[in-house]
Amino acid sequence: MRFGNKQQPEELPRPNTLIGVGSSVRGTLMVTGTLRIDGEFEGDVLSCERLEIGEHGLMRSDIEVREAMVRGRVVGSIRALGVVEFKTGARVDGDVAAFSVIMEPGVHFTGRCTMVESSSESVELNS
Repeated sequence: MRFGNKQQPEELPRPNTLIGVGSSVRGTLMVTGTLRIDGEFEGDVLSCERLEIGEHGLMRSDIEVREAMVRGRVVGSIRALGVVEFKTGARVDGDVAAFSVIMEPGVHFTGRCTMVESSSESVELNS
């Protein structure tokens, strides 16, 4: 039975591409949907909708995505059309440009943050 009008929190899409703990990958990835990195990645990511970097994840790359959530480490810049979330324990060494940035306490951030005001100013993703 359900009582009241409780709305369920919006469920995030499950990652359809995963680089697991203990993996180390170099190169270019073309991803449709959500990419989750729990291992190490160095290279380019093309046309990724959502990027998730887990607490053990390390990404050495300049990132251009629609949205991102970082719990691990990023060495490089992040550009996003939407929201970039930095969770407690994240380490980011690079510049960030996004429509919205959420940074929890306990994040280590070294770089510049630029808020993009409209989609015309933001990065165009490869489709």
